[in-house]
Amino acid sequence: MVIFEESAYGGINLIQAIWIITENGQCIFSHKYITLDIDDQLISGLLLAFDAFSNESGIGGVQQIGGEDNQFVYGSSGKLLAAALADKRDNPELVERLMIKISNIFQDKYKPYLKDLSFVDLNIFNGFEKEIDNILLKKVYNRGVGSTIFGTFVALAITAGVFLLIFNEILGGAIFLVFLIFVPGMLIGSLIAGKNTYGLIVSSSTVTPIIGYYIYKIVTDYLPQIEIASLTFKRELILTMVSNIMLMATTYITIALLCGILGGGVIDRKRLFPLVEAEGAIQIVPTNTINPPPKTDEQPAYYEAVYPQETTQDEIFYTEDPQLQQEKQNDWEQ
Repeated sequence: MVIFEESAYGGINLIQAIWIITENGQCIFSHKYITLDIDDQLISGLLLAFDAFSNESGIGGVQQIGGEDNQFVYGSSGKLLAAALADKRDNPELVERLMIKISNIFQDKYKPYLKDLSFVDLNIFNGFEKEIDNILLKKVYNRGVGSTIFGTFVALAITAGVFLLIFNEILGGAIFLVFLIFVPGMLIGSLIAGKNTYGLIVSSSTVTPIIGYYIYKIVTDYLPQIEIASLTFKRELILTMVSNIMLMATTYITIALLCGILGGGVIDRKRLFPLVEAEGAIQIVPTNTINPPPKTDEQPAYYEAVYPQETTQDEIFYTEDPQLQQEKQNDWEQ
């Protein structure tokens, strides 16, 4: 009998699973970070067939099978194919490069054993998991609310520092050129945020006070002239003021959007998303089941402790814990 227990994912939270497959479709190594009820040979056959189909049909270069939440990404190197079950958000080109790297390292390390796998005990490959962990761990970047807030704080701090340094030049009227100096702060903040959308939040939060200040600066510069100007010239000044505000705002917002997309996209292309801890991940725990002796009225507590009752949708059965049974027996005798 097998009992299914719920628990969170353990170990290093990275790509969900990795398989190394021969050109004949044999899975000779697998490393999983989550519990999967899929046979390794079934996965290897599917991926090898898809790889062969994409090559023979002329599609070529297809190294990804996408799903709603996850994706299979694989990379061929030599006579081996390394495949990964990755998060849908992970950049497939990055995952493919990592698979090729893992495949190359695997072939270099176990080269003597790969000449003829017919007589090789696959247990010889045990221990390669550590090398995979070392490779992937360096490629993980956890981005979310925390990284976005920290990125915004850094971007605003850099922007404020630059603003104070060039304050006199701003007063001199160099409004439309100063935005170039704010680009590094927005880029760095977006890099810290680590994702396109998070980078946009950082850059937008950073550029908002800048735009607000410059609108205030433009209005205060034009208002005295508008007040003393003639009616005809007053309209021209107002139109000029509005157009300057629109031009400045459009320029700054465009630069901010580009910084957010480029900065956040760099991490998206170079780092993996960590696996989110899942509530209710399935782990299989083998448990001995028995037919307990008849229950007596003299020792009900002992009986229930030693022979706990388990229930499934189809049946009721009893499990036995030998260590607990001995402990309870000793307590009962005392």
